[in-house]
Amino acid sequence: MQLPIRILFLKSSRLVIQSYCHSAEAKLIRNYSVIGGVSSAVVTKCSTWKDLAKTFLEKATNNPDSLENKYIPMKSSKGKSKASEVRHIVDYRKIRAVGGNGGDGCISFLSVFKVEKAGPDGGDGGNGGHVVFQAKEGMRSLAHVSSYTHAPNGEQGSHKDCHGRSADNLVVKVPIGTTFKYNGFTVASLEEDGSMFVAARGGAGGKGNAFFTTDVDQAPRVSEFGGKGEMFEYEVELKTMADVGLIGFPNAGKSTLLRAISRARPKVASYPFTTLHPYVGMIQYGDHHQLAVADIPGLIEGAHRNRGLGIDFLRHIERCSCLLYVLDVSQPDPWRQLEILMHELEQYQKGLSQRPHAIVANKIDLPNSEENVADLTKMIDLPIVPVSAKMGQQLVPLLSLLRLLVDYNGESVD
Repeated sequence: MQLPIRILFLKSSRLVIQSYCHSAEAKLIRNYSVIGGVSSAVVTKCSTWKDLAKTFLEKATNNPDSLENKYIPMKSSKGKSKASEVRHIVDYRKIRAVGGNGGDGCISFLSVFKVEKAGPDGGDGGNGGHVVFQAKEGMRSLAHVSSYTHAPNGEQGSHKDCHGRSADNLVVKVPIGTTFKYNGFTVASLEEDGSMFVAARGGAGGKGNAFFTTDVDQAPRVSEFGGKGEMFEYEVELKTMADVGLIGFPNAGKSTLLRAISRARPKVASYPFTTLHPYVGMIQYGDHHQLAVADIPGLIEGAHRNRGLGIDFLRHIERCSCLLYVLDVSQPDPWRQLEILMHELEQYQKGLSQRPHAIVANKIDLPNSEENVADLTKMIDLPIVPVSAKMGQQLVPLLSLLRLLVDYNGESVD
């Protein structure tokens, strides 16, 4: 069948967790002459996202009024939905695309008044429809894409030289950045709004007996069957599921945090693996820009070996531009959680943890959390935001920091 065209290391007694940076971290930063709305000299030396994040976080915490408008999160004017069904995001599908069959040609002979044998008048069949995927801005999920997609068939030809109607193409809208793999090879990637991929072509309509009339054979009794449509099986994936992915152990408070910062309503309960599918919430800012934040189901040690909920959930992290490690600081030695999470990401895919990231020290409202946050600050050299997702504490500096990381990552990629 043819392809369709179409780290850790110890330094004295202090544990230092290697901060993996974006590949463009050593480039000269010229676009950050204003950090968080506070005027500063243009940065003329090499700088990393980590240095920028630390400086910005300090200013956002101590002097939030000085933030530039684009870093100010806005509260949604809509309340949370009261629908009983909560939809999760789908970023991977296995589909079978089948083109429509062509209509059969017709065998017919015309008989009119006073002319009993007026000759063959069998019409041609119509062409089958194609299965076409089209990228559309504003879409973020593949939940609407059916695992079996069949384009309509063409109509059969009829007598009196009536040709069958060709079927319309089946156009399926998908998010920008959707990729299609066939037998493990990427055959299409829709990177721009309106770009299309013909996944399966429809069959051609068959010819009626009028088509086969010749000087020798004036009454042919033959016609063609319509052609069969193509059939291919694809793996459909989203390149980018969200701008920020929330990563953490089960019951670290990721779903509670997403509920606190957006209108999303992932399930929250006191037992592990409450979240079985990724959920995405939208954050709005003062310049009318929106960020997508994904709640990734909890990871455990050995997830890269498919333990727990395994590799399927590590695949979700691969589709997030920036990472946010959510640590439960009510537990002793919270830096061990970070160590395991980063190790799992590196074992799954080298360089996955190099993306811009920050630490969320969650559950600071619980006993012993303040002491654990102080120890965490001494043990790691990364931007840390202590929050209480349940009580809504310290969320504004966190949301402002997310905008900085996403903007920096976008400029680095460009």
